[in-house]
Amino acid sequence: MAMNRRGFTLISVMIAVVILAVGVLALSRTLAGAMQANTKAGLRTIALDIARQRMEFLRAQRPADMVDFAEATPVDVNEEGRPMTGGKYHRSVIVADVRLNLVSVTVRVTYPNGSTPVELVTYVYTGGVT
Repeated sequence: MAMNRRGFTLISVMIAVVILAVGVLALSRTLAGAMQANTKAGLRTIALDIARQRMEFLRAQRPADMVDFAEATPVDVNEEGRPMTGGKYHRSVIVADVRLNLVSVTVRVTYPNGSTPVELVTYVYTGGVT
């Protein structure tokens, strides 16, 4: 008498479970990496906003007074760019003479877990208009 065997064997079910587990593991590692990259990009975006805000403030000042706004040591700031002791972000402003009546202004912001700081550079004419 012939038996009609329908369904899956234990071996085929185990192989399917292993393949599914490998796929889920790969997906979870990809998701974790994407979340970490997203967090890092968010921190860099905040650092860029802090640098832009400071650069706009500096550009609104009198060119002859630009040297007065240099920050020799980094200033701890919060996410809004306001000075705060123990802030996660560190901002510095470097004003350097390039040539007569021309200075370069560099705003540098470092952020948590960032490998390279955000850096904005502009040149300002400090001489008078003839």
